[in-house]
Amino acid sequence: MPVIEHDMLFPAEPEKVYALIRRVDEFPRYADAVQSVVPLDERTYRWTVHANGMHFHWDVAIVEEDPPRGLKWESRSGIRNTGRYRLTPARGGTRVQLTIEYHLHNRLLDKTVGRVAKPIVHHISEQAFQRIRQRLLEEARGQDSPSDDHT
Repeated sequence: MPVIEHDMLFPAEPEKVYALIRRVDEFPRYADAVQSVVPLDERTYRWTVHANGMHFHWDVAIVEEDPPRGLKWESRSGIRNTGRYRLTPARGGTRVQLTIEYHLHNRLLDKTVGRVAKPIVHHISEQAFQRIRQRLLEEARGQDSPSDDHT
């Protein structure tokens, strides 16, 4: 079963980082290939991704929440996958570790589809990490500068 891992320091306290990550339906803002994330209920989301000329759809349910330390999900349809965010306070902000595992129905599919799927999933998660980090940096700069609308 292929595994994708990312580890990044985010320049904010765990509560703020967790709040951004938990807004699952906002992920199209963070990764170009994510076309939409539609809430089906408070914990289940339908993802639509366009990559390599193909559309992929799957439903994901958040199965475990431990704010602001972590979040775990499992797919309910489409390619079987699970994932977990682990957040820990660190010097300069919050360290976020992301682990995604996906499971295909047989070894041959794991090898062939994995050659396509793994780079796509890796790219999406890396791009989302970078853009969330950038958003936090911009918000921090905005908080440090005086407001121009006071007269």
